[in-house]
Amino acid sequence: MKIKSKSLILKDIISQTDKQLAAIPEFDASGTPIEFTTEYDMYIDSVANIKFNEGENHIHYPFDKTIATLLVEDELQERKEEPTMEDINDN
Repeated sequence: MKIKSKSLILKDIISQTDKQLAAIPEFDASGTPIEFTTEYDMYIDSVANIKFNEGENHIHYPFDKTIATLLVEDELQERKEEPTMEDINDN
C-alpha cells in the first residue's frame, strides 16, 4: 500500500500498527487459537499502547482499547479468510 500523505506522524502510526499486528501469532504454543488464550489481551494492549510524540512532552495514543480490539480482531479474521496453498493448488 502506497501512502499519499506526507505526514511523518501518520507514517509512524501506520508503521507501528503494522508491526504490532503482524507480530500477533494465530495460535499459542499449545495450538490454541490466540483469541482464546490469556495472551490475547496482551496483543490488544500492544496496539492500544502505540504512541507518538508531539514536541518534547506531548505523548499521544491514537487508539483506545476499543479500536485496538477491532484492529486485532480484523487482522486475525482477514488471515483466516486468506486462501491457503491448498486452496490455490486446487484451482
